[in-house]
Amino acid sequence: MTIRKFRKDERAIELPINIVVMLVVGMVALAALLSIIPKSKEYLTVDVIDIKINDGAVQEGSIATVGGEGDYKVKVNLKVYDKNNNPVDKASVTISGGGGFGADQTNSYGAAIITLGDTKSTNVTFRPNQESIELKIAVKANGFYDYEDGNAIQIYSKN
Repeated sequence: MTIRKFRKDERAIELPINIVVMLVVGMVALAALLSIIPKSKEYLTVDVIDIKINDGAVQEGSIATVGGEGDYKVKVNLKVYDKNNNPVDKASVTISGGGGFGADQTNSYGAAIITLGDTKSTNVTFRPNQESIELKIAVKANGFYDYEDGNAIQIYSKN
């Protein structure tokens, strides 16, 4: 029986080096994997700045009034923010209701101007004896949850 001396056996040195190499390669692969995973989604906030009906005066906020039955061109100025009150760029904003529809994309300041009534088929229509119309705002942006508010804008008839 021969006794081997492990102190003189140089094959054992390969094991720690292999472990270190595998650890480094594994960390690089993990870092690459984490870099392609998208960051978690955030919520959006939408502020209606003002509303302009036809060519009338600008009405501040999300409530406006009209003269009675008929077709109206509604122009809405709004801003979209993230949870830290930073403006959201390139968010797709749509407003619909009362037979009307309009869409726009936010700029670098988070602002969008949506016009319902650019054409006859997109006007907001008040029928006889109708007291109010609720307009729905829907916002979509990359990296954010979709935002929807079914009665974000209220338009009331003076009659």
